[in-house]
Amino acid sequence: MDDIYLHYRLSHPEEELLDYSIAPIDYAPLASVHLPQVHDLLAATFWPGISVADSTLPENEPEKCTVVATYKRLVVGVALLSGPREGYLMYLAVKAGWDAAGIATTMLHMLVVRNQDTDITLHVSADNPAMLLYNRFGFKAEEFVVGFYDEYLPRNSKACKNAFRLRLRR
Repeated sequence: MDDIYLHYRLSHPEEELLDYSIAPIDYAPLASVHLPQVHDLLAATFWPGISVADSTLPENEPEKCTVVATYKRLVVGVALLSGPREGYLMYLAVKAGWDAAGIATTMLHMLVVRNQDTDITLHVSADNPAMLLYNRFGFKAEEFVVGFYDEYLPRNSKACKNAFRLRLRR
């Protein structure tokens, strides 16, 4: 990033540029302040209309079942379990352009550690490269579900509509 900033500064000496600052990626439980950006991220990653507002309710234990990754005030990732007893990974998403920063790995690790006594299950599209991430954590395929995403994706969508159901047994 420094080289890009320096190149721009040298190419445009007439412009007064503000100094930029590098900040860490922070991880926190989902809060209502995150919801607009989280909903936008989920719509961009999966499909429009996803609402996860109920994940912020105390009975859903957001401190145990949700992780939001932020860079400054920008939401760059989210991981959500359905609840502490069910242990179903509903969504794991990282903002485009941030996928090489290890955000998905960190968020999944946090959920696995926080829910050590619970099996965690999930469905993942059959052609999703995240299968490699889940395998590294010890998730095993239990079922191949034909047409799992049929009701979520448009009929003419080219996205894979089949999924694997994976489980991390405890």
